[in-house]
This record gives sequence, C-alpha cells and structure tokens, in this order.
Amino acid sequence: MPYTVRARGPLYTFEIKSTALYDWHATLATYSFGWQYDGAKGYVWLCKHCIAKIKPLDNHANIYIYCESNDRCWEYAVNELRDVLGVYEDLSEYIRLGKGDPLVGGLLEAMPGLHLRRTSIWYAFLVAVCQQNASFKQGWNMLYKLHLIASDRLIVEDKIFLEPPKPLNLNREVLRKAGLGYRASTVLEAVQKQVYNLSCDDIDRLEDVRGVGSYTLNLVRVLACRDYNALPLDRWLKRLAAEAYNVQPNDVYGEFDRRFKSWKGLAAIHTTIAFDAEPLRRALERLKRGDNKPGLVEPSPRALQNYASPLLRTC
Repeated sequence: MPYTVRARGPLYTFEIKSTALYDWHATLATYSFGWQYDGAKGYVWLCKHCIAKIKPLDNHANIYIYCESNDRCWEYAVNELRDVLGVYEDLSEYIRLGKGDPLVGGLLEAMPGLHLRRTSIWYAFLVAVCQQNASFKQGWNMLYKLHLIASDRLIVEDKIFLEPPKPLNLNREVLRKAGLGYRASTVLEAVQKQVYNLSCDDIDRLEDVRGVGSYTLNLVRVLACRDYNALPLDRWLKRLAAEAYNVQPNDVYGEFDRRFKSWKGLAAIHTTIAFDAEPLRRALERLKRGDNKPGLVEPSPRALQNYASPLLRTC
C-alpha cells in the first residue's frame, strides 16, 4: 500500500548550465502535474523516495537533492539528470525541418527552447496505456487518479510529491477506481511480465503484452528512450495531419517521414502540444484558422500543473 514519508535535505546541491536557447520553465511545465511543477520550480523523481528540486535561473538551474534516508540511490540517477531534462539535446535540425510547418511551426516559434523530459519506461508505459482510445483529458485524468490512489507521497519542505505508481501497488480494484477499464488487463499483464525492468535495448518485448500495439510501443520509445524515429500515430493525429498536408490518412506516416525524417516522433508530440490536445473537431477548426500555438485552452499539455488536488499543495 502507498505511504507517506518525509524527505531529508538538501543532501546535495549542484548547478546545471544550459544553452542560451534551452527553456527551463517550458521544459519543466509541459506534461507536469502540480506536484511536478509549481510555476517557479520543477520536481523530478530520481529513485525510491528521492527527488531533485530544480530552480531555474538565467542560463542555468540550481539542483537540490532530497531523500527519505541516507540511501544513496540518487547518486547514479543524478548523473542521468541532464539527459532526463534534455539540457544538451541538439534540436537544430528538427527546428529547421519544422519551421513554418502547419502542425508544429507555431510551437517552434513560440517555444523554441522546449525539450521533452525523458521518463522511465514504466511511467511512459502508464502514460501510453492511459491514452489508448482516450481523449487527452480522459487519459491524463486516469493517470492523475492512479497517482492519487497508488503513489507514495514524499514530503519535501512544504510540498507533497507523488512518486510514479509502483507496480506492486496496482491491482484490478485500484485500476478500476482510476477508471482504466479494459486497460487494467494490459497493465496487470505488464506487471506480471515485469516490463518495469526493461531497458531501451529490449523495449520491443513490450509487444509481448496483450493490448500493446504500435501506438503504445512507439509512444514509450519517444518518451522513455528519445527514439524520435518512432511515430506514435493515433486516429487524432492521422486525421489532423491528413488535413494539414492534404494527403490521405493512409499516407500520413510517409508524409511525416518525408517532412521530419528521424524526428517524426517528436513532431507527433509537438503537434499535440501545439493544439493543446483539443478534441479533433476543435483541432481541425484551429488548423483552418492557423492557431497552432499552445495556450488557448486548459487543461492542456502545457498547463496540467494547474490541476492538482488542494490536499497536495501544502502539508
């Protein structure tokens, strides 16, 4: 069962410098719940009951490590933090390819310093499963409820941070309460097959889990492995891209490949962000108007942090 622990710290502090283009706040805010970003600081899970608090400044950020105990699992995780944040990721080729594009051009103009935060394979899997045959609101509401029900709470100063739901905390009743429906069987089989132990080298084994198709696998590849050559193509993106590029839906994959080459997976995620993950009808209306910059509606990938239980904001 989930439980609440108080973190000690900061146990360690250091600084991460970034390039001039890197946008700390955009990167920390996008696809973040309220316990992951509070408008001024980001909180990134490192390992069991350990997090990094990230305070952006001008061209760098101060990093503070908090943990429940003297367990030093964070020492390895800290070495991965720069990659998790994408601080030194070179997107120049992608930005060149996407400039003026009807789907991602507006986002690249408005938020050129945005980078995706890399997640664990387990968390990326939960995100992907919750998005199966679901709208943005439905999928992220499932994940939100899953956190509330199955996440350990880590008290960090005056904040409560919800860790990724642990596999052993999940059962059919928990998944039912979170609203996963038929997806519960997929999650339980994934737990049984210990997909949380997979690495990016053997991630294809995800397909051994019933209910995991190309969309789910490719979304995990993008979020957990930065494999931007993998294209998570769902009905929403296929229909929107077909309209934007004046091609048949069955030709959308080839068009993404032609336009974005090995960056097509990132372009898929950026399209969702650019159009605030709105329902297809409204996204198509925005496309016709040229409204391809985020921030027109909430909740959205850019503004999830505004939606968190008041009980989680202070201790």
